[in-house]
Amino acid sequence: MPVNATIVIPDMARLGRPRAGAPSFGSGDAVATGRLFLWSAALGEWVSCRPDEITWLDRRLLSGDEDLTLHRAPRCAGLRYVHHRWELFSRDTTYRVYLAPQSPGTPVHAEAVRRTACHVLPVAPARYEALPVTLAEGSWLVSIGAWVLRLRLDTSSHTRADPAADPAAADGDRTPTTQASTIVRRASEPGEGAVARVRGYFERNATARLAMAFYYQEFILGLAAPQAVPMMNVVIALDLSGEGAVSDYKKLLQGFIWKERGHARDLVDFLLTNGLLTPADLDDARQAAAENERSGVCEMARQRLQYRPKDT
Repeated sequence: MPVNATIVIPDMARLGRPRAGAPSFGSGDAVATGRLFLWSAALGEWVSCRPDEITWLDRRLLSGDEDLTLHRAPRCAGLRYVHHRWELFSRDTTYRVYLAPQSPGTPVHAEAVRRTACHVLPVAPARYEALPVTLAEGSWLVSIGAWVLRLRLDTSSHTRADPAADPAAADGDRTPTTQASTIVRRASEPGEGAVARVRGYFERNATARLAMAFYYQEFILGLAAPQAVPMMNVVIALDLSGEGAVSDYKKLLQGFIWKERGHARDLVDFLLTNGLLTPADLDDARQAAAENERSGVCEMARQRLQYRPKDT
């Protein structure tokens, strides 16, 4: 199996480029405010994705049908245009999908994409797709298994004059937006260095990292209509000091990010979009919780906190 690839098969050209000045697509929808392109190594140019069709990142597109471990549509990842924006989503039950911004000099290798990913779509549950991530303007790398695909999203009123230019030159704004189904406009944006502050805090305080991963586990897994785990369950599973521990972590993190409270609903989006909570963190949290249950720590925590399940 190859370790690197930027292959787009020739018949992707059927997607074509939107006609200049065309008012609508075949579906009757308004023209997309942004144009998404894939780099075709076979054609040596950028190929546009049609807003009225899903572009499946399947076995044929990525590997020319060579890599049999990749899935075919619709059991794979894909790109789609919904609610006036482009989304990357995944129904892949085998591979995680990594999304990383591409900047000049960024190696186009799967390992490099995984290392620099700002968002990871987890392996999809059997009956659901992973929670999609909204693409921001700029150049991106998507890694699935050993394969890498280049993307470029132009959202300016005048797209670049030369769409066939070298993909390494397509630089643009690479700030990721929300991964949820709507774009959130905040009154105040994250402060400068917010990602570094949170990452440093999690490196110094493993308990906080595990607590937040356990608390937001449904979001990390990309479940449909995810809900946070009840705080008391987190406290008992990880033997925290008290019921307010999780709330204190959330307030502290909001201070690191926005230097103010009032962003509780935005917190999980920020943590996931910037790769500060990952499936690996959830694995660590679940292992710690399982060990605490086996060793009797959870039972002692229940007694200490006089916890009574609601159904008893």
